[in-house]
Amino acid sequence: MSNIVPIQSRTVAASTALQDFAKTWFDDASVAWRSTTADGVRSILSRHIVPALSGVPIDGFTRAQVLALRSRLVREPMASGALRSPARVNLVLQTLGRIFAERERQLGIPNPCLDLRRLPTRRTPIQPFTLPELARLANAAPDHLQAYVWIRGLVGLRSGEANGLKWDCVDLSAATIEIRQARVAGRDVLPKNEFSERTIGLIPAAHAALVRQFEQTGLTGGYVFLTPRGYPLDTRNFARRDWLRMLSTAGLKKRAPEQLRHTAATLLLASGEAPTYIARILGHADCRMLLTTYARHMAGALGRTDGLALQRAIELAEVVA
Repeated sequence: MSNIVPIQSRTVAASTALQDFAKTWFDDASVAWRSTTADGVRSILSRHIVPALSGVPIDGFTRAQVLALRSRLVREPMASGALRSPARVNLVLQTLGRIFAERERQLGIPNPCLDLRRLPTRRTPIQPFTLPELARLANAAPDHLQAYVWIRGLVGLRSGEANGLKWDCVDLSAATIEIRQARVAGRDVLPKNEFSERTIGLIPAAHAALVRQFEQTGLTGGYVFLTPRGYPLDTRNFARRDWLRMLSTAGLKKRAPEQLRHTAATLLLASGEAPTYIARILGHADCRMLLTTYARHMAGALGRTDGLALQRAIELAEVVA
């Protein structure tokens, strides 16, 4: 006789409050998310969505109410006095739309967020370092961060991937590293997606930096990059403290640490590496994002005047118009 207990089917009563449906949706859906994703959606739910749905019956909330909520999110300042970014408002409404989509699937109630126009947003500007600038930045870094900066600028690791890299994922004899996890908000989590799990072959310049790093932290057997006190690096602390000092010391204009990843992409492209190889190194699904995002940022990435390679080819071929 089987000891398996059947799962009880859950029905939504007509008296169910919409805010309770939203909470149940989160409980059921979040089991398939990364912990950081769940934390973000939980914050949106508690701050914006549950208060907006309070007292609304399960079949309530019209298109007009959705538009009114969007207007309020855009126009009402936060406690700090600043206005919410369009990207943040879009994220709130996207979450609300997913709740209503599930309600429609279960109960057949039309989704009032369907075809809702997203607010226009600006993409974060890409400001990669040239190769000479990257070298200056690495030289300006404190000892425990020199290899960190250099490797991120050459290999293109995301912040979480670099912070979560452990020595058991490093093979110095084969000059490879494996990305199996990331460290986000003080926790080890899975990489961003299935393409992010990858093995990266290191060029000699990156390999040499990792060998030097082994002398600092290799005997710990834990994280590759650590603070002077032996703690894993924290993305936010690094961005607010060491990173700003390094930029100032190197005489470089302020930009986010994520520009190190953009730097690797542009340097690899400018060096003539195959786009398929670069996409694999960066953990992209294919080459499309790589070429559309970075191609226009390659000019001068190696600290030289672009166009000279074509001129040399013309001279070697002795072509005269």
